[in-house]
Amino acid sequence: MDSVIRSRIDSELKARAGLVLESCGLNWSTAIRLFAEQIVKNEGIPFEVTRKPTARLRNAMSEAEEITAHQHGRFEGVDQLMDSLNDGKE
Repeated sequence: MDSVIRSRIDSELKARAGLVLESCGLNWSTAIRLFAEQIVKNEGIPFEVTRKPTARLRNAMSEAEEITAHQHGRFEGVDQLMDSLNDGKE
């Protein structure tokens, strides 16, 4: 037996997505069925769900990459870490 799925979606988004589906020769029912099949096949969402990083996050990521690039591997112990933090000064 077929099941029915109902969903609320912004009218403008529905219209714009509908145009894309139509240009692909698909209707909403077929598109949703394809999406569900891909979820099962991939055992998860069939695409990466990401959030654009904020300027603050981009800066933090850049700073972390810079710090990592200047570090020469892992520290062997706390003394080595402290020497690095103090630039060899006590």
